[in-house]
Amino acid sequence: MKADVAANALDLCRGLASLDESARLERIQAIVAGLAMRFEPGVCSNLAELLEGVANCRRGDVLKGLPNTPNAAWLRAQLASDSAAAVVAWQQFFLFQVPRDPFDLLSYARTLASAGRSEEAAQQLRSALSQYPAHVFFARAEKLVSELSASVHTNIRRCKIAVLGSSTTAFLVPIMRALCLRDRIEASFYEAPYGSIEQEIWNETSGLAKFRPTIVMLAMNWRDLALDAVTQDEGIWVERFIEQRKLQWARLSGSFACHILQPAFDYPARESYGVLAGSLAGGRTRLIDTLNLRLREQAPPNVAILDLPSVQRCVGNKRWQDDVGWIRYRQHPSIEALPDLAEAYMAVIRAALGTTRKVLVTDLDNTLWHGIIGEDGIDGIKVGPDSHEGEAHLALQQYMLELRRRGILLAVCSKNNPDDARLPFLQHTQMALKLDDFAAFRANWEDKVTNLRAIAQELSLGLDSFVFLDDNPIECEWVRSQLPEIAVIEVGRPPLNALHQLDHGRYFESLSVSSEDLARADRYRVEAQRKSLLSTSASLEEFLQNLKMEAATEEVTDKNLARVTQLINKTNQFNLTTRRYTEAQVREIAGDPECWIRAFRLSDRMGSYGLIAVLICRAAAAHDTWQIDSWLMSCRVLGRDMEKFMLDRLLEAAAARGIKHIGATYLPTSKNALVKDLCPRLGFWCVAESAAEIRYMFDVPSMFAATADHIRNVNTSSPSTVPDGACVTSNAP
Repeated sequence: MKADVAANALDLCRGLASLDESARLERIQAIVAGLAMRFEPGVCSNLAELLEGVANCRRGDVLKGLPNTPNAAWLRAQLASDSAAAVVAWQQFFLFQVPRDPFDLLSYARTLASAGRSEEAAQQLRSALSQYPAHVFFARAEKLVSELSASVHTNIRRCKIAVLGSSTTAFLVPIMRALCLRDRIEASFYEAPYGSIEQEIWNETSGLAKFRPTIVMLAMNWRDLALDAVTQDEGIWVERFIEQRKLQWARLSGSFACHILQPAFDYPARESYGVLAGSLAGGRTRLIDTLNLRLREQAPPNVAILDLPSVQRCVGNKRWQDDVGWIRYRQHPSIEALPDLAEAYMAVIRAALGTTRKVLVTDLDNTLWHGIIGEDGIDGIKVGPDSHEGEAHLALQQYMLELRRRGILLAVCSKNNPDDARLPFLQHTQMALKLDDFAAFRANWEDKVTNLRAIAQELSLGLDSFVFLDDNPIECEWVRSQLPEIAVIEVGRPPLNALHQLDHGRYFESLSVSSEDLARADRYRVEAQRKSLLSTSASLEEFLQNLKMEAATEEVTDKNLARVTQLINKTNQFNLTTRRYTEAQVREIAGDPECWIRAFRLSDRMGSYGLIAVLICRAAAAHDTWQIDSWLMSCRVLGRDMEKFMLDRLLEAAAARGIKHIGATYLPTSKNALVKDLCPRLGFWCVAESAAEIRYMFDVPSMFAATADHIRNVNTSSPSTVPDGACVTSNAP
């Protein structure tokens, strides 16, 4: 019946052009009224086109006379005479909880931008871009992206991205700009002329050399290999090609200390040898397989191998390769496939910059199982292979369990009775997930925004590290509107669409997996035991003594480089300067004799916290002075006096090198107010203060007593003390 209403409305639209204006306007009002609360974008587009030719005064009267429906609100938003009225109309339109179409969000964002509300415009545009729109969307949004990129100041990362391609990249770069805006990355781009990779890398006066990127995107494809159907001596050919790539990587790393995105190679859409190409020695498919494997084996830590073949499989050969586009303007892959390619690049860039998501929060009813546990009971819900619905929910659970095993935290946020919510995890034999798999479990009747904020506080993590799954579209929209930093995925029925979105979104992409990652979920469970100990201790002093903490200092080496870089890029709250570095840059700092960089580990009687802090100093202009470049620590160890232990080790190292003074600068961000008083609390004295920074100084005493009384220094196999002398708790000039 609803489809008939829409079809009839479209038929009526087709006859409107032949009517005189008065009759046409009356018919438009009747059509909108007839659609009632059912939103029909196709009908509305036709009506808007017809109304555009009507004088403003008369059109305004018609729009005012329309009923309060989503179709009327959409028409008012599209045809408003000024931006203020358009903003109000768009707000009214979205109150009807209609599907948030990317193009409607784009129009709303344009309206907000024209009204001078750039941050709100960026939020709506990010929401549109989070729906993975087609290439045509990016073309229409390009101008707005440029405007907002220059005016929005809520980005969480900054980088310089160079794009070097063997094919045309002119259509790829605007998409990358848009996705950087979506992911709150302030990025400047250098796009080299296509086909100039070698010249850009090796020419010391090239545009690349002047740009000095922090990230280099290499855009390459199967045509760059220039392979015959069968290649003689395939092993020799592969190793020669690998050596050429290694020379390029070394040159880029040595020149810029950058992170490099090297694609594995895709496959021709057609293969004359068919299956033989994969079985014959030197066959084209087999050689590309071997080459891609060797690229992954030989890539150093600062080179990420982009899985281009998986992107090709996802897009499909017919959509991936456009022979006409290649012949006419050297476009590969097809323009249609570029958003998928850009998303793959962006996932690696987020990982390199430390903005990968860390937590997957899930609803329960009709998300982890089919049915409502509070109504259907343990025997009424469906999960497992006994039903189609249950098998789909089990597949989602198994995917989540695999995420957990590689270090992604899982949490529950559900409107439910607590006992009912826990029942399936305890009694249902087909559940893949168990209660112990969750780092946080919130099942109550509070609204989900409140619960999500509570989970973030419990885990000491930012909401921008969360992905949220829920089957209720109203709940999803509420969370999106109140917590736009959370990535929200609406679970369909069956939930296979959510599984696809989780995978396609690449929210949890990582360039490496450390022992800390693998043990992360277990550490949060142990942390609950520590909180229990704290609650039974008579004082904080007694709690710290009972923990029996031990800490160690270590240099940055290949063994811990990935974790140190990860911590530098992911720590927001206890971070004095919030400077971010790639692995190549951290390696460069570690090898610089003018720098001092140390990583710190902490453990107590209940287990290890892992590598939890990093301290970096650089030589200042004065030969006897160090400047603290970075001082950061995981929030998991707040309240343990670990910052005092770090200062003790810093003073030891400074004294050993003849350093007399240590400078520090607090650079405030929206998230690091926690460390605003760190320096004065530890005895630094203020030398200058402005809204942008506070600068401090510390005079290194020749003799001092350590301040971390509760932490044993494992490096010396003794308590964290040095010969007695002047205490470092007061250091004013």
